[in-house]
Amino acid sequence: MSAKKRKKWIFSAVSLLVGAACALVLGAVFYGAMAYQLAGGEAAQTGAAQAEGTLALGDAQPVSEQTLEERHGGQDCTVLVRLYEMEDGTQAEAITAQPAAYIERLSEEKWTAQLITGFVLAGMDAVYAVRGEEAMLCAREGNTVYALLSQADEQTLYALGASATVE
Repeated sequence: MSAKKRKKWIFSAVSLLVGAACALVLGAVFYGAMAYQLAGGEAAQTGAAQAEGTLALGDAQPVSEQTLEERHGGQDCTVLVRLYEMEDGTQAEAITAQPAAYIERLSEEKWTAQLITGFVLAGMDAVYAVRGEEAMLCAREGNTVYALLSQADEQTLYALGASATVE
């Protein structure tokens, strides 16, 4: 074997070993991250994580409050729905739900997330979604999902989300 071919063969072998080592390290990191997330999910499912609080709209008049049991994402969810009315007569629902599987309602109920960023809900980064005439802000904190639903326009919903609190 000539020196040139031997160098080429050695370079190929070393490159193959380095590539395999990188793949193993990346696989281990991915596996570790998934195991960490699943461990947190199991703790949440056993009830170890409790709601940080309930979503409230301080700038609106409370109309009603009800607690529902619903099934989303294959899990039983406890949902607190508070109905509020604004000065202009527009109504809004402030929802607090556990466990986080409740967020599956976005796809179950045909909500379409919008590619608009910058929305907040009680200080948390929120996703803005629409369904027909309705709009929703949705945020997650630990094992609790918070949502604000209304037929308000985008700017009004933005203002409602920014002024909302978790009590």
